[in-house]
Amino acid sequence: MMIYDIAIIGAGASGLMLAANLDMEGSRGIILEGSSCIGSKLLMSGGGHCNITHGGSVKDFVYAYGNEGQALRRCLYRHSNLDLARWLTEHGVELADENGDPVEPSYGSNGIDNEGRIFPASMKARDVLDVLLGEASLNGWQIETDARVSGLRKDGSWEITLINGYELRAKKVVIASGGITYPETGSDGSMLEILEDIGIDINEPRPALSPVYVENYPYAELSGISVPDVTVIAFSSDAAYTCKGKAARMKGDLLFTHEGLSGPVILNISKYVEPGELIRLCYNKELHELPRRMQRILRERSRGLLGDVRTNVLASFLNQDDFIVSGVDEHGMVTAGGVSLEEIDMKTMRIKAHEGLYAIGESIDADGITGGYNLQLCWSTAAAAADDLKDNKE
Repeated sequence: MMIYDIAIIGAGASGLMLAANLDMEGSRGIILEGSSCIGSKLLMSGGGHCNITHGGSVKDFVYAYGNEGQALRRCLYRHSNLDLARWLTEHGVELADENGDPVEPSYGSNGIDNEGRIFPASMKARDVLDVLLGEASLNGWQIETDARVSGLRKDGSWEITLINGYELRAKKVVIASGGITYPETGSDGSMLEILEDIGIDINEPRPALSPVYVENYPYAELSGISVPDVTVIAFSSDAAYTCKGKAARMKGDLLFTHEGLSGPVILNISKYVEPGELIRLCYNKELHELPRRMQRILRERSRGLLGDVRTNVLASFLNQDDFIVSGVDEHGMVTAGGVSLEEIDMKTMRIKAHEGLYAIGESIDADGITGGYNLQLCWSTAAAAADDLKDNKE
């Protein structure tokens, strides 16, 4: 049975970022990828453009991760957006903002001098993946595809069983297998089930950054039309009709699709939404400020039995356009849920009760809003684990 010093389960963003930052000279390291392709989800990120991080001070990042932000603070501060930007530029990936203007990470500052999304200047995710793969190769990592893990147990070292029956051992194992979204890329949640089987607390995974579908959706003909600065409020299921017990409130751009609601504000609030719950759209505008076709639909929805437009109903729609949620798209951009943060030492990414086991990236119960925060989380957690593995090489 082959024995490795370190095994990384998952060749996605976090697993490759770890390998790109950990030189295995004098040691044996292997990356096990369950699918036939490496970095598939990374290549899909940002519509293929790879929104790698967000500008500004990393101190503001904490709020992008909701309730988990405080637990992530130390990890984010030690391995910030500025660190990621510097690393990429030092390895030949020039950066730009969403307008294509160059972004130059400065030294001696506290953040990237740009308040928006950050991309590779080429707008090609492939350039980021190629650098990660190149550095992982230079660091001596062996990568195996179609190597889906079916079992994990501790017997001195960690014994890893693959679905084809092959077994190997590793002194240390890093879980970088992602969540449940886009199972065709290997993120199918099976590794979380294996971790739960060995006694690790897993918070139920669910899609996040997803479109939301509602009952009696009236805006199909507005598909592709966006409304800026809309406030969206999600109510808990026991308050669907009383409108008490607000679960979440967010503001941003709303996009109508042929089937339902999308855009940044919907994607960001989607993890707080469940079928049967109420979602309220507050447009924060006068009727004439809305798209003309939307004005017409709102008037039609406000007509009484005699066909007259009821002005009080029309006015109420502008501030309280309420719908009952029928579903949340299962193909969310990221996963909410995963390995409970209480299980993890956030300085090192070690799973505290299981010696030699780590969890990073989307496999942990932390996720951010849109804007590059989720790839930044992959970087920050991977770099934290890399530091600990460097300091504790056997």
